[in-house]
Amino acid sequence: MAAVDKWNERYSGTELVWSGTANTEFVRQVADLRPARALDLGSGEGRNAIWLAQQGWQVCAVDFSDAGISKARQLATKLSPEKIEIEWVVSDACEFEDKAGFDLVAILYLHTTKAERDRWLPKAINMVRPGGAFIYIGHDPENITQGVGGPQIPELLPDASEFGEYLSEFDIVHAGVVRSEVHTETGHGAEGPSDIALDCLVKAIRR
Repeated sequence: MAAVDKWNERYSGTELVWSGTANTEFVRQVADLRPARALDLGSGEGRNAIWLAQQGWQVCAVDFSDAGISKARQLATKLSPEKIEIEWVVSDACEFEDKAGFDLVAILYLHTTKAERDRWLPKAINMVRPGGAFIYIGHDPENITQGVGGPQIPELLPDASEFGEYLSEFDIVHAGVVRSEVHTETGHGAEGPSDIALDCLVKAIRR
């Protein structure tokens, strides 16, 4: 079964796979940014895209799962019946492009093979406008043995060092591991050695 079919099946239920609230670390990292145009690449059920729009961002939310995008639209209507600016796009991250660029490119828990990452990561970074921010949050390789949830295949989990070659035109704000409490969130699968996930966080501002 193709990856997109697996995610369409996973998102096909009526209940949310993930929490309906934005990722706590992401909220913390966006706090000092001025709302403008944002990309949420790999947006899933839309929780982070919806939160960004509620803060005044004009958001483009991209996911390859049409079931995920459909559920995200429903969640947006439920959480924000007032008008918010979100463009929902069904597209594979490896294929998506936007020539206008973004003031924030956010990638949260988009875990793919290295070959796929080599396609979407440089394109995503290149879509950040001068003065704009790039934020990546995903499970760190250390999470496999020391944290909870997430993929158990090391190739799917880049550490912060992998991003360096693509960020030569950026000032690095943070690049390393952060500890995230996940006991209040759904979707993390089997219990690990703790209720703490070890996440890779990269935040950089384009000069």
